[in-house]
Amino acid sequence: MALTKSPSYSNIEEASKDVLELISRFVDVNTFFVAKNDKHDVDIIQSYNRDEVILEAGFETLYRDSY
Repeated sequence: MALTKSPSYSNIEEASKDVLELISRFVDVNTFFVAKNDKHDVDIIQSYNRDEVILEAGFETLYRDSY
């Protein structure tokens, strides 16, 4: 990943991969993600799984079923 000083993104989907890769350099966890949540549905936009795939981008669930 090559980050510029002022990256420009049109939407959160474009930015999420770079954001997660940057965070992964500082946070020592296996899985974290960027999601859209409208209190009805939760849609995983992008996920980062270091060693084991726990959650994949594109996963969708009802808000009431997420925790």
